[in-house]
Amino acid sequence: MSPKTREIANRVYDHIEVGVSAILFAFAIYFAAFVFPNVSETQAQREIIRVQEIAAENEVFCEKLDLKRGTSKYNQCLLDIGQFRLNVEKRVLDFVY
Repeated sequence: MSPKTREIANRVYDHIEVGVSAILFAFAIYFAAFVFPNVSETQAQREIIRVQEIAAENEVFCEKLDLKRGTSKYNQCLLDIGQFRLNVEKRVLDFVY
């Protein structure tokens, strides 16, 4: 490789390195300003959605057992399914960790 070609290659490399560094720096500023402050709010929203989905699944399961909504057996079914899910989640967490 000739010295002139090497010099051009080095300059191109330097320009690319500066560009990538600038993009990384801009992303870090964007993340710190707009994404990071909303992380806990986003997690809370996801948790609310997850709880609502689980409650809906529990209701569907109790309805499949021909229990009428609002009866004491239906309410007991919801409590039993909730307890069952909690026990399963604990077992999974104990197994994983």
